[in-house]
Amino acid sequence: MLEELLERARELLDCQRDVKVKVRPLKTSIARVSFRYGTITLDPSVLKLEEEEILYVLVHELAHLKAETTYHSSAFWMEVEKAFPRERAKELEDNVMMKLHRKMV
Repeated sequence: MLEELLERARELLDCQRDVKVKVRPLKTSIARVSFRYGTITLDPSVLKLEEEEILYVLVHELAHLKAETTYHSSAFWMEVEKAFPRERAKELEDNVMMKLHRKMV
């Protein structure tokens, strides 16, 4: 399922770069992206989310990669909005943060 969601996220953002996804415990976040290796790493807790929420997390990380920024800049949000309108993205992000709050502290 994760590979299919990654492929869907890549299509939504028209991401041509080869991107891999790994799952391993993260101490201070639920996900991160490596610009150098084109790898998205997800904490195992992300896999407990609903499918649309997982898709959002993947889109969020891919948007960082495509915009080439670790910040939530206007270029980053332009990428996210290719997949989710701003309000829906905010709702999904809030849901994810609430469900996985322990990982964000």
